[in-house]
Amino acid sequence: MQRSSNSAYCSRNAPVPKPLFDAAAGIRPRLGIHREPGALLSAAHRLLGSKGCGSAVVEAAFALAKVPLEYEEVDYGAGSATRERLLGVNPLGQVPSLVLPDGSVMTESLAIVHYVNDLAPRAGLVPAKGQPTRTAFLRWTTFLVAAVYPTFTYGDEPGKWVEDVKGAKQLRESTDRHRQAQWLRLEEIAGNPWFLGAKMTALDLYVAVMTRWRPGRKWFTANTPRLLEIAQRTSATPGVADVIKRNFE
Repeated sequence: MQRSSNSAYCSRNAPVPKPLFDAAAGIRPRLGIHREPGALLSAAHRLLGSKGCGSAVVEAAFALAKVPLEYEEVDYGAGSATRERLLGVNPLGQVPSLVLPDGSVMTESLAIVHYVNDLAPRAGLVPAKGQPTRTAFLRWTTFLVAAVYPTFTYGDEPGKWVEDVKGAKQLRESTDRHRQAQWLRLEEIAGNPWFLGAKMTALDLYVAVMTRWRPGRKWFTANTPRLLEIAQRTSATPGVADVIKRNFE
């Protein structure tokens, strides 16, 4: 999951980090799951992310799973000091971008969540096969990234998709309304104390992060109290709390 480049929820004051790959030696990562010959090996995973963005979900997943993670702050906005760094890892220029220990790269937050769950299944990020909540997890996590998140893709930068000012304004307003309607739908089916009921999953991480975005905390307080309680409970969970604080406070 990534945010569009002009999102107000992402940091634009990222420090310039040390190079992750040795360009002089011709070592560059590639998208995929197999190690490219000569790729730089590392003992840890490294996440390229942006403060306040969807990369926070991945950070939190690693924290819950207790899998070591190196984090590198990047600004994916055009003209930023770290834009080329990000493009060198992920030609799509999006966060999160996860560099695996073998030098290959993974993108898309939900795909990474499943990957982390495979590394540490006991963390319970994804309900195991046979658990009654598994189908609901698959449905609603996909719903968040496929139905809710695209409203930011088109609404954050409406001028990218329509040429006239009036049309851009209408696109921003319509995507905002659509997003609110989807959150209201999720409010109706949210469980207690976690979204799927008795056990916390990565779905709760998405709720914790995405309720920090538009339409804002005031709207969620007034309209989706159950989702807000889940977000607050998740944000107070050991490990996750540090991620939320770094990204949003």
